[in-house]
Amino acid sequence: MKISRDEYNCSYPKYLRTGQNSLTDEKSTAESGIGFSENAAVYEKGESYDFGTYSADSVQTKTLPESALNSKMKTYLNALGFYDGEMGGSYTESFKTALKCFQKAYFGTVMYSVNNKVVDKLKEKIESVGTAYYTNLLSDKTAEALKKLGFIDPTAERKQNFARIQTFLEKGMGCTKYQVAGIMGNIMQECRFNPMSKNDDALGILQWKGNRRIYLDDFAQKNGCSSENIGLQFAYFRYEVSSKWGTDCLGRYAENSEIVEGWNTIKNDYKYNFYMVSDIFQDKIESCPHNQQERRDYSSMIYQAIC
Repeated sequence: MKISRDEYNCSYPKYLRTGQNSLTDEKSTAESGIGFSENAAVYEKGESYDFGTYSADSVQTKTLPESALNSKMKTYLNALGFYDGEMGGSYTESFKTALKCFQKAYFGTVMYSVNNKVVDKLKEKIESVGTAYYTNLLSDKTAEALKKLGFIDPTAERKQNFARIQTFLEKGMGCTKYQVAGIMGNIMQECRFNPMSKNDDALGILQWKGNRRIYLDDFAQKNGCSSENIGLQFAYFRYEVSSKWGTDCLGRYAENSEIVEGWNTIKNDYKYNFYMVSDIFQDKIESCPHNQQERRDYSSMIYQAIC
């Protein structure tokens, strides 16, 4: 359907219209509920760069200049937690690093080359995930979940991180709502959705410590990101749970064997039981013997809010 210039300016958040990187803009947009419809559809320019068509399923981007596309991709990656550099249209090394990290989190590997530009298939994936993120961010369910968890007046950053984690688990790891709730109940207990949370040598959304913290830092260094970056932590989590890194001569043991086995149990056997997901995640992936009931309670609160 056609919309006017005034309707476009009212309906589309400023930082996505212009490519700005403004937490203030996002906060005001998120808190007011203005900017995205319930299904996070967006408005975009048509081929003549006049205000044109509306699509609930995807963003019309192929008619935009390459610099504008780069700026849009940076905006999405910034919102998803992978990028915090300049938001202009230049194709920078930090932008390439974020594109690679996004692929490792959402595909498990770098499927599409980023040497020269963002290829169409990668653009489509970023836009799809970005749309899901904004749907989660602006949903009343997210606000309700945070309220149930005790965040009476949650910050914009807390809302962002909750939505980022939920989106990653749903769109990146293919989790059901039950699995999302069980996992996020643990993350709430570990760090209250703060990827920069530290406790002695433990860090991040899963409070990686000991050898696991060393491996996280090494993974971050090899991928050109900070260990405190939530997007990097998503990519490392996927790397840690997806396959065993190596085995002994009898094929029995790898450093992450129990983690992989625990994740496979969660994914395959407990698609509809957030309590069991919470318990297995705590035991096999967090490897933490404390606060089982709190984790269960948080998981129940999150499920009741997001289901």
